[in-house]
Amino acid sequence: MMKQQNSMHDFANRLKQGNYKYEMDMLIRRKEAKAEAKRLAALLRSKIPEITQIWGFGSVFERDRPFSIASDIDLALEGGDYFTAFEIVNSSSFKVDLIDITDKNDRFASLIRKHGINLLIEN
Repeated sequence: MMKQQNSMHDFANRLKQGNYKYEMDMLIRRKEAKAEAKRLAALLRSKIPEITQIWGFGSVFERDRPFSIASDIDLALEGGDYFTAFEIVNSSSFKVDLIDITDKNDRFASLIRKHGINLLIEN
């Protein structure tokens, strides 16, 4: 019985260590994703000067949202040529979801403008 308790205790400790490592890995990955989003915003602005705003939103930017190794970078742009921007962000090592909210006044676009991170100001 004692051996079984020790092995359960060892298992619980390994599980805790694994969870801690995973959490630390995700903190690093989120930080890298945020840096990549800022790099992409600067690149987009330099290549497409007609862009007036680039917003970051979603799990990379919202700490209360779950983030995993499969999380992508969510960007919304205003102004400029979407297709050129799409080609640029596809060069990233991260998966990037890019949407165009130029002239959009729906609830989703309003929420992005209100709660998103303006990456042109953050740079």
